[in-house]
Amino acid sequence: MEGSNEKFKPQKILIATDGSEASEKAADFGIETLRFEGAKVYAVYVIDTGSYGSVPVDEKKFKKIERLEEIGHKATSYVEKKATAAGMKVESIVLKGNPAEEIVDFAEEQRVDMIVVGSLGKSGIKRFMLGSVSEKVVRRAKIPVLVVREQKEIKPQKQILIAADCSKATEKAVDFGIEIAKLNGAKVYAVHVIDPIFNDLMEEAWAENAYEQFKKIGREAVSYVEEKANAAGVKVESAVLEGNPAEEIVDFAEEQKVDMIVVGSLGKSGYEQFAIGSVSSKVLRNAKVPVLIVHDIYEFVELFRRCQKSEEVPTPVAGEKEQ
Repeated sequence: MEGSNEKFKPQKILIATDGSEASEKAADFGIETLRFEGAKVYAVYVIDTGSYGSVPVDEKKFKKIERLEEIGHKATSYVEKKATAAGMKVESIVLKGNPAEEIVDFAEEQRVDMIVVGSLGKSGIKRFMLGSVSEKVVRRAKIPVLVVREQKEIKPQKQILIAADCSKATEKAVDFGIEIAKLNGAKVYAVHVIDPIFNDLMEEAWAENAYEQFKKIGREAVSYVEEKANAAGVKVESAVLEGNPAEEIVDFAEEQKVDMIVVGSLGKSGYEQFAIGSVSSKVLRNAKVPVLIVHDIYEFVELFRRCQKSEEVPTPVAGEKEQ
């Protein structure tokens, strides 16, 4: 498995907020974890107009929107102060429309490198994140999304789990996870899980041979992470497990008291509809720590952007894996 030589150091980070305590803690986590030199933060609040967008404007509706705008400015102000204190550039934006759509569209328009969203947040007026907004953002976005569950306190990033397989999405997830670990002085756990379901689908002889092949793939996957981590000077430990992939990843994270999980998410088909993979979806729903979801579409989008800007795009040489 060959990776890109380019390092992932996000220069534009969108932090979605709804003013709730949960989203404030998500902002704290995102700023603390992604404080890369020269990075800029977009603090974004979206007024959900879906429930009354077609209703004629009257004084009651006007006052409600006005109140939501005040909440939005207060919410983004919190993120702005935190980002500024961390030495990051920041810009606050209050938008109107469908929250998930507005967040993703704004990220694309501004060529954002990563989105940070909270989960289980309450806006004080209505539910804002998880299942609805945060999960829709993950499904729609073409860039990495860091989903931060509500936490009692923001802990320093000391241990990061990177779920490893041999997919293109994992290559990028590895790069992202290691750069974040390096920035935070964290240790990386490279984890690959063998799903034993094949035992029920094959004859014993075939199953035994397949199992050996899967173990080999698992070792190759974690070795790839080890090599990347060692090259970056990041402490790394690997594990090849067996069982339900999502359950094993979440259980391992809890046992090792991991602070964040990084997982790649394969696209549904081609580059048409971006769907979070089944394993990453289950990890996202069940993990008790922040989860960074990395889509395999990311590299394609970066290549397309470079073409749009008329930048030179290197042509793969013979025998080299195309990016």
